[in-house]
Amino acid sequence: MVEKQKFLVYRKNPGETPRYERYTVPLKPGMSVLEALFYIQDHLDSSFAFRYACRGAICGSCGITIDKFPQLACRTQVTAVKSTKKPLKLPELTFGEVPNDWNQETEILIEPLPNMEPIKDLVVEMEPFWKFYEEVKPYFVREYIDVQPESLQSFEDARSIEHLVYCILCGICWTCPVNATNSNYLGPTALAKAYRFMADTRVDDSHRSVIAGRVSKEDGVPACEKHFVCNRVCPKGVKPGTAIQNTRKEYLTP
Repeated sequence: MVEKQKFLVYRKNPGETPRYERYTVPLKPGMSVLEALFYIQDHLDSSFAFRYACRGAICGSCGITIDKFPQLACRTQVTAVKSTKKPLKLPELTFGEVPNDWNQETEILIEPLPNMEPIKDLVVEMEPFWKFYEEVKPYFVREYIDVQPESLQSFEDARSIEHLVYCILCGICWTCPVNATNSNYLGPTALAKAYRFMADTRVDDSHRSVIAGRVSKEDGVPACEKHFVCNRVCPKGVKPGTAIQNTRKEYLTP
């Protein structure tokens, strides 16, 4: 007999009130939540919408909320959802009116990412996320030099920013309570990326100053309330909150 798992899934069409629908998915060894979503779309409801790309926890596209804990669907095992210990002090995440008969012991609740406007089902509007990301100018600005190597960096300097480079821009850190109340807040992702480049020894002082000038504005680092929820939910160990703290100490202190 094939073991099955029940899912309670957030559904929303443009212009309509959100609803929750139930689906039963037959399990197979090693099934991820993303694979379960594929089953729902392929066999139960072809109108079901969600994002994905690499299926290997590299692209960040499949970030969703699973049992009130934002995670990457591709790296979350269905059989481990109920036994996984959730981070402490997560904010209350409300997307719609969850049915009162949700069985938290047996049904896996699937919802979109927090603090982003749902477009359809699990697909959210990420335009503000990318807008703020672009504003901090997270890239190198250098004159072209046709001599190799174009730039050098010591092993120690590279290691000091390595964990920041692991950010996959999944948007999960927007679980931050500040993003829930302040639509102008740059957010943990943009601020962590800003620090990643300010702390990079290959970035010149001029560009570093431009980045620091942007993140020092009221809607940047000063808006962070030090909840550190971003650190607790980041699936890649980037610790955006720590990066924001380091920015305060190293670049914004008078």
